[in-house]
Amino acid sequence: MVTPKNDLSNERSYYSETDLESLEYLDMPLPRRGRLHEMILEDPISQLNAPKPIVLEASDPVSKAVKLMKKFRYGSVLVQDDEWLVGIFTEKDLIQKTSGKNFDFDKVTLREVMTPQPQALNAGDTLAHALHLMAVGGYRHVPVLDGGHPVGFVSIRGILRYIAENAL
Repeated sequence: MVTPKNDLSNERSYYSETDLESLEYLDMPLPRRGRLHEMILEDPISQLNAPKPIVLEASDPVSKAVKLMKKFRYGSVLVQDDEWLVGIFTEKDLIQKTSGKNFDFDKVTLREVMTPQPQALNAGDTLAHALHLMAVGGYRHVPVLDGGHPVGFVSIRGILRYIAENAL
């Protein structure tokens, strides 16, 4: 049996390839790649059957967005200008950009408080791509575009629901 070198008196703060060669005898099994793994890597977000988004104009008042978000229990609305996505307005935007300030939600427009030029996905993008974008960007909602026009959104809740219904 080969014994790994454990000479930590060496001045390097890392292991070289030579140092690690002695660990090859461990022959660790590769992780299983089952349905969940395949689903995340291969299924397009179009399979989520995501709800239609609420899409408002950048010139619409914040009060209109808040009323619709509350009524339909959505965490975000997509914001467009001449049918092109220009932003997203989320619960997080509402809290961070308006709390503690004297705002008249009927006069303040979405353009003033939205997150401009959000990252977006296309319907053919995979669940893995969506999850990566959400994790790296810290997003809970990501718009889905078709030719630059908003057609849907993906939420972390929607992805988890899809996984629970189809892989577990």
